[in-house]
Amino acid sequence: MATRKPSPRGPGRPRRRDGSTQDDLRDRLLDMAVTLFARDGVGPTTLAAIAREAGVTAPMVHYHFKTRDQLLDAVVEARIRPLVDQVTGPALERIADDSHLQDLAQTIAGVAQRMVAMAASTPWFPPLWIREVASDGGQLRERVFERIALERAKLIVERITRAQAAGAVNPALQPPLLMLSVIGLAMLPLATRPLWGRLPQADQVDDAAIGRHVAALLLHGIGPGSVAADAGGKAVKAAKSKTRK
Repeated sequence: MATRKPSPRGPGRPRRRDGSTQDDLRDRLLDMAVTLFARDGVGPTTLAAIAREAGVTAPMVHYHFKTRDQLLDAVVEARIRPLVDQVTGPALERIADDSHLQDLAQTIAGVAQRMVAMAASTPWFPPLWIREVASDGGQLRERVFERIALERAKLIVERITRAQAAGAVNPALQPPLLMLSVIGLAMLPLATRPLWGRLPQADQVDDAAIGRHVAALLLHGIGPGSVAADAGGKAVKAAKSKTRK
């Protein structure tokens, strides 16, 4: 009886003829999905369109995502959640207790600056968020809100309220609206660059300048006194000078 020779394939996922694995293809399909969702919207983007843009057949897409809902779930969990964690993780750790309430304004400004940096390096994120999460009827809204945003937002709102009671945050601010304001300040400039990019001096505004701009706006509005942001984004109390006559 002939003895079957062992397969030369090592451990791990089977490789395609081009050397890629099934995991590689799944990642490529997700990358293509978020790109098309940001450009055309979730509704008009079919699985066939994703397959065509990725250079594979439609059955290959269905192999990884049996239904459209499975694809949307994967986009939220594998593409959006890691970015949200990257932006909010350091702040959530810092505000886990009350020991840093006095620094909450700077903590929130840090969230905004990380959001700008992340969005600038991930071009599909701002338009996708504005179109499919922030907008009424966005097809990712409930998935993102229930699975990612709600728990984080509740904690941040509670900490802002406590910081206001401690006199560390502007009492005129509305805690439920603060993170919405942060997202708007950080995302809209990147999502709408073609519009404001035609204004005078717009060519002098790079991504780092947007981050400093957002931090300055937040710190001036959130801090208990008159504050500004230095080049590193840190809160600096504005010097008060009185002229004696």
